[in-house]
Amino acid sequence: MLKLFLAFVDIMFHRRGPQDIPSSPFLFWALLAASLGVELVVTLTNGGTALTVTVAILVTGLNLWFVWALLRVFNHERRFRQTMTALLGADTILTLIHAPFVPFIELPNAEEPTLTIPMLVTTFVFVWSVDINAFVFSRALERPYLLCVAIVIAYALLIVSLQVTLLQPVA
Repeated sequence: MLKLFLAFVDIMFHRRGPQDIPSSPFLFWALLAASLGVELVVTLTNGGTALTVTVAILVTGLNLWFVWALLRVFNHERRFRQTMTALLGADTILTLIHAPFVPFIELPNAEEPTLTIPMLVTTFVFVWSVDINAFVFSRALERPYLLCVAIVIAYALLIVSLQVTLLQPVA
């Protein structure tokens, strides 16, 4: 178990790629359940509603579809399980790093913007997540890192806009 955790940490620091993760169906499903469970616990312990839980589950499904579709476009769908396992493991670790700061995140005030440590950590985790995803995709797709950064940023903006749209209060 420790070796697997360290493998995900190595992926987060670009020392290993998704090809170094076992292609195990059990590992994939266990990490999918763990990732979704951690996300739901963080969401629910910080005042999440049924709508935010539903959106979190929807985003997880869209992430699975996106990774499969991206690999399919480049004819590397056979690498799906390892790629998705690497992404789920790294994402779960990032969520656990970010979780203690979530209760202290405040929406920015347009009149008096301030930079707080929780917002700084959130930004750092988001940028690191983009970096990790782009690295994993560049290894899985055998494409340049910068191309994968562009793909990941475009997808992240799409997901954020979807979340904002679905979670905005009804007037």
